[in-house]
Amino acid sequence: MAIVLKGAKLFDGTGKDIITDGVVVIGDDGKIDQVGKRQDVSPIKYDEVSYYDLNGQFLMPGLIDAHIHIGLQGMPDTYQENYICETSRAVRSVKEMEATLQAGFTTVRNCGTANKIDFSVKEGVENGWINGPRILTSGEILSTTCSGTEYFENLYRIADGYDEFKKASREQLKFGADFLKVMATGAIMNPGGIPGAEQTDIKELKAIVEEATKLEKKVAAHAHGAQGIKNAVQAGAYTIEHASLVDDEALSMMVDHNIYVVPTLTVGYLVLKYANEINVPRFMIDKTRQIRTVRVNSIKRALESGVRIAMGSDAGVSPYNYHGNNALELVIYVNEGLMSPTEAILSATKVAAEACDIASEVGTIEKGKIADMIVVDGNPLEDIEVLLNKDNIRKVIKDGKIVKNLDKESPCSIPQLTPYMEEDFPKV
Repeated sequence: MAIVLKGAKLFDGTGKDIITDGVVVIGDDGKIDQVGKRQDVSPIKYDEVSYYDLNGQFLMPGLIDAHIHIGLQGMPDTYQENYICETSRAVRSVKEMEATLQAGFTTVRNCGTANKIDFSVKEGVENGWINGPRILTSGEILSTTCSGTEYFENLYRIADGYDEFKKASREQLKFGADFLKVMATGAIMNPGGIPGAEQTDIKELKAIVEEATKLEKKVAAHAHGAQGIKNAVQAGAYTIEHASLVDDEALSMMVDHNIYVVPTLTVGYLVLKYANEINVPRFMIDKTRQIRTVRVNSIKRALESGVRIAMGSDAGVSPYNYHGNNALELVIYVNEGLMSPTEAILSATKVAAEACDIASEVGTIEKGKIADMIVVDGNPLEDIEVLLNKDNIRKVIKDGKIVKNLDKESPCSIPQLTPYMEEDFPKV
């Protein structure tokens, strides 16, 4: 059934001004058929149509989180995940993806999961068994032999040397990875990692990029340190995750190669917020304190240099970083003075779609794209924090279907709307 949304305060995510009394017509194929002012809408061509009057509510593209971890919950000490069986984690992930969708996130990019849980959850969403967001997944994270990977059991696919990384990459692609994720530097969230240290060399990184490119896939590189960033960019990575310790050369290279950076500032914010909680590991607190201010400043420098920033929360991987609270990342961007609310929302819609390599399908409300959008009570361009409250996300539309509706009105039937349709939305 086709859907007509009328009376919207329409933010289409393209950079155009907000349209008051905006209208979106969603075809029965789940794609956007018309967008614009009410007076510009052409006659409706569908036999069965549901009409919704939004009465001035804010209509915007569905949000996209470009960095999450399915199978990790956000436990205070993430090492405890190792004691939970993979089946239980998979079942738990169902609820976590439901919470993510309810929060207005219609697409997520999963940047590493143990035991192939992510592939199963994605399959569940695609087959309609799970009410969750569209999922792009990398499978296991590709990593060299190094200290700290044991902290997240089975999360990493260990490889050393060009040939081993070729094989490891092919394994993830065989299982259906949409992109590949590699550890180009050490990490903050495991005890043995040194964030600024190079971990995977250029030849190994190129092996991964070569295999991904064969299947027209992209590579996301976890990279905190400047040299690791430069190695990843030189090897052909498409996105840099974190980019905490940039230098001028790294920034210049990222601009020249059209790289997207995914900051994941929620991690450090929550570690420090809950630093006094007994179960938060001391190594996480210490490393976060050492790097937090520099991380924020690095993202500021990246923005000033013209690097494109895509929203990513790292949901699941760090203490208290729960799935469904993803919008906190956007609030941090604004509160840290990195972005305006409009820029933050674009980082989670248009720019995030580009970073996920799906901008031809989603990220903006435009004719021909998949109808992923949300209806918000309040104006997030004025107050970004309205996105933190799931009750403010009144409707979620994914693939042209209303999958959440807190406004319990029923769509008007065609007979009831005959006079209205003839006046404002005539049928062919």
